[in-house]
Amino acid sequence: MRFILFSVFIFLNTLVVTAQTVQQRLDSLFQSLNQDGELSGAFLVADSGKVVFEKYLGFQDASKTERITSNSRFELASVSKQFTAMAIMQLEEQGKLSYEDDIIKYFPHLKFKNVRVKNLLRHTSGIPDFFSFPEKWIDTKKINNNSDILKILEKHSDSISFKPGEQCSYSNTNYLLLAMIVEKVSGQPFAVYMQQRIFKPAGMRHTSVFSARSPQADLKNYAKGIAYNIDNKKFIDIDDFETYKYATYFDGVNGPYGISSTTEDILKWNQALQNHTLLKRDNFIKAISSDTLTNGKLISRHHIYQGFGWEFMDSTNNENKMHFHTGGYPGYQTIFVRNPENQWYFVALINKLNTIGVFPLTMAVAAILEKKETLPLIEREKLTGAITLVESQIKQLLGTYEYTKQPDLKFKITAGDSGNLFAQLSGQAAIEVYPKNNLELFYTAIQAMLKFSKENDEVSTLTLYQNGQELTFNKVK
Repeated sequence: MRFILFSVFIFLNTLVVTAQTVQQRLDSLFQSLNQDGELSGAFLVADSGKVVFEKYLGFQDASKTERITSNSRFELASVSKQFTAMAIMQLEEQGKLSYEDDIIKYFPHLKFKNVRVKNLLRHTSGIPDFFSFPEKWIDTKKINNNSDILKILEKHSDSISFKPGEQCSYSNTNYLLLAMIVEKVSGQPFAVYMQQRIFKPAGMRHTSVFSARSPQADLKNYAKGIAYNIDNKKFIDIDDFETYKYATYFDGVNGPYGISSTTEDILKWNQALQNHTLLKRDNFIKAISSDTLTNGKLISRHHIYQGFGWEFMDSTNNENKMHFHTGGYPGYQTIFVRNPENQWYFVALINKLNTIGVFPLTMAVAAILEKKETLPLIEREKLTGAITLVESQIKQLLGTYEYTKQPDLKFKITAGDSGNLFAQLSGQAAIEVYPKNNLELFYTAIQAMLKFSKENDEVSTLTLYQNGQELTFNKVK
């Protein structure tokens, strides 16, 4: 088999035009990225306390009836975690809880031992991600909330993956439990606490804990998630994808995600952090400070250090260092970056799964703000119809598979740091493959498909479909 992978590259301005202002360069950047007209989202850049660039592109849903504006609200995905962490930090500042509290204090029926609140904040608890739960544990015919997930944990989860503090493993369950701790300690529903103690004091009038699929949801000015459908070669709403049905039955969860906001409200959040409106300065520094595992190594994931709802590349406890968090949820890509030292801030809220990653976009914006002569290359793949899988869906596919009739012929499925998947057949190079759904991957340069099958809710086989042939490989590790 011969594999050829090709990409489309957009080379951004490699040389500064001296007459161009920062605003003009940013505008040129987004024009370059939106040549196909498929970029959809809200983007805001602030520098030295002033908004220097805003861009609103695309539509609030696949029907293209309402354009995205400055009032458009987006699901923040995991950018929500910094707000949940703030609530915990406020309660700790008030002496109502301790980071050293064992979570059994709040959830006496959980079977996890020696998990502290601090382990939840930095993803060192070892508690499994609820996105990895077997579907048979979940009532998929209703919108599940935090209490529903807690009941599943109490019933089915007997142990953690590692001793608390030994490793760092990202788990959305950590922040679901933190949201429930906020409720137990404050005596208020999470949504009410966040509104009264965080959003309102920060002046965030268009931000709320929000379930888009609840019967009472107000969808005015709400940007729905959209993705490309390979079957009809059109962008359609996320809810029309079978693969993304979990976005509906997990829509009542909040804490790890479940907060909707606008770019302008995120700027107000930034100002509240700068002014220490919500938390004392010294206490917020803890959120962007490094800590260590039990073996003495700094807590990190993919070489990125973990704070309280924030991530950072600089391990020093410097309050002016850059810190950020990204978010990904069906139809959404989000990022909020704070760079207090250079006084610039960037937020991107995207509601269409496309081929522009928020990390390379951020690097290009940063290069412009820092007046660099060259901008980094942003690579764009052709529209393939690929969807985005959550981390738990990616993990279930990874491993080595042996051909049933020739055991020395193997397929190895691996993932890069950004979650992109690679398939490597014995004797050949690893080639990137793309998810059609959570159990099907396809190549872009040849007519070939990889389909996975499950047994007892675990992936057990991989079948290669190419040139009318079917080759089945058994998972061995």
